[in-house]
Amino acid sequence: MLRLFVAFLVCVGPLARADYMDHFFIREDVGNHKAPYLGDAQVLLIPIEVAGFPPIDEAALRTFFSPEDPNGFVKYYETASLGRYRPRVTLAPKVSYASCPLPAAQFPTCAVARGDINAFTAGMDMMREAVKKTDEAGFDFSAFDVNGRRGTADGWIDGVMLLTNVPFGGIAFPFAYFNRGDNLAGGTGGPLQVDGLKLGHFAIAGENDRFVMVHEFGHLLGLTDLYDESGTYDGLALSVMGSWGYDPNIPLPDAETRFRLRWGNWHQVQGRQRVTIHPAETTGELYRLGVGDEYFLVENRGPGGAFDRGLPERGLAIYHVDRTVKLGGNEGQFVERILDCVNCDPWHPYISLQQADGAFEIERNRRFGRGDLFGTGEFLRPDPRNLAVSATNMANSTNLWSGAQSGFLIDDVRVLPDGSIEVMLDAPATGQCEERLCAEGEGCAPITCAEAPKREGCSTGEGLGPALALLLLLEQRFRRREQGVLRGA
Repeated sequence: MLRLFVAFLVCVGPLARADYMDHFFIREDVGNHKAPYLGDAQVLLIPIEVAGFPPIDEAALRTFFSPEDPNGFVKYYETASLGRYRPRVTLAPKVSYASCPLPAAQFPTCAVARGDINAFTAGMDMMREAVKKTDEAGFDFSAFDVNGRRGTADGWIDGVMLLTNVPFGGIAFPFAYFNRGDNLAGGTGGPLQVDGLKLGHFAIAGENDRFVMVHEFGHLLGLTDLYDESGTYDGLALSVMGSWGYDPNIPLPDAETRFRLRWGNWHQVQGRQRVTIHPAETTGELYRLGVGDEYFLVENRGPGGAFDRGLPERGLAIYHVDRTVKLGGNEGQFVERILDCVNCDPWHPYISLQQADGAFEIERNRRFGRGDLFGTGEFLRPDPRNLAVSATNMANSTNLWSGAQSGFLIDDVRVLPDGSIEVMLDAPATGQCEERLCAEGEGCAPITCAEAPKREGCSTGEGLGPALALLLLLEQRFRRREQGVLRGA
């Protein structure tokens, strides 16, 4: 989400009305805070065209937002969710302007610069007017509430997107939180009300950029930004909410995002297990090591199908997750997450992608690439020095951010010819199976959580203790040195 309104947030102060994009710190707030993310949904797309800018290609929009486009919006969300979320998008009549609807004195070219506070009042007026014009044209909004927190209509529109042709990036805007003006139903403040339904949030994209809309709509589903707004580094790779460049190579959501959305088939690791993990794009499989707020997630990612095709190779993606990092569910707390994003610290973000080559290029403001996913023969093991990964300790490990050893082991990775990946996973032998995301339904509980059968004979990594861990550190340093030589560093 663009930091378009940071200064505005500071000016209005901490209003206590509604929160959004908390990455499911609070789950039971679909409606006023989040759009439904499971089941069928009716979503509205309103095109806004201003004369003098490249016209909106409505045919291209109809294709991209139709369920028939294998590379489009609907198929993306159906694939990412394993068919558990099924949006259907209706293209509303185009809202046209003969000239820029923003004040000419402040926006002479109609371009909205990043961080421009002057766009707020005029921008909110334009959002309100777009809905009003669409309603006055005879469009029936009442058909756009088929889902809610209980899986049935709840009085809130399932989702609204505004796509314009003016120079503007993208934003997911909590209109109801900031509205002090007309609500279109004879009152003031709060959500817009039209045809008996409430509308609290918009996903907005400019310059006809339908790919940006895929990301911005994720905010309506409750997701926060996982790139680095501060510009220190790119942020989380392998995520539609992360450092994706808004091109046709749309990445799937990362494992933590799919886990929280209940879009994954997740397995909780207890004891030592050798498992076969199938590609995320076809099975949604992910394995979780640890419980509580800090844990590791493992999934199989690589090029294949309509999405993730931009990845350089197939391998195991390993994430270190810490939900104590700047997340919170109090109403209005999204302001703090925008001012100080959850993935802004490369050395201790909310979700950190572990890199197999040990070069820590992502943290050092370089790009995700070949060698970052874990391939055959690679592993992630404890650091016996009881140190966390940091700018002064660039050594991969399964240690917690406190430096304490977690008891996790990810060992003996083998990428198989059919695209599946075998790996040895090790977590504490007890106390791992009780945690649930919710009371009932798909994705609420792990598919499996049990100790693997007892092993016989020697096993990779067991009993070697500090010597093995020190060997790991030496190997990582050798790899970094070797890469530096190959790159001419």
